[in-house]
Amino acid sequence: MKGILLYIWCLPQNLLGLALRLIYKGNDSIYEDAIVRRSTKMLGGISLGKYIIISQWAKKATVMHEYGHCRQSRYLGWFYLLVIGIPSLVWAGLYGWIVKPSVNGYYRFFTEKWADKLGNVKR
Repeated sequence: MKGILLYIWCLPQNLLGLALRLIYKGNDSIYEDAIVRRSTKMLGGISLGKYIIISQWAKKATVMHEYGHCRQSRYLGWFYLLVIGIPSLVWAGLYGWIVKPSVNGYYRFFTEKWADKLGNVKR
């Protein structure tokens, strides 16, 4: 699935990604077929459709991980936000606060483990 059909298949997250690009000013680049915005305002990273927004200082592994989320978006289409987006945001909010941090523990959650696999990230 390419072009406009893929964009529509991922429309809810693509629209959110566009909105966040307006909020998070920074430099853009392309990774694979995703648009990557590096911003000094972003602390971590988020992927919405074809858009990745990450910290200006993020390492390549972060870009690769976030690209894994882009691939999840393509697989799940309109279900991405329910299956991946919301659980991932909740996990990020709870991790370190309610969930005790451990080495790579954040990436053991199903949404993050799958994103690592799809992005070819080895931890």
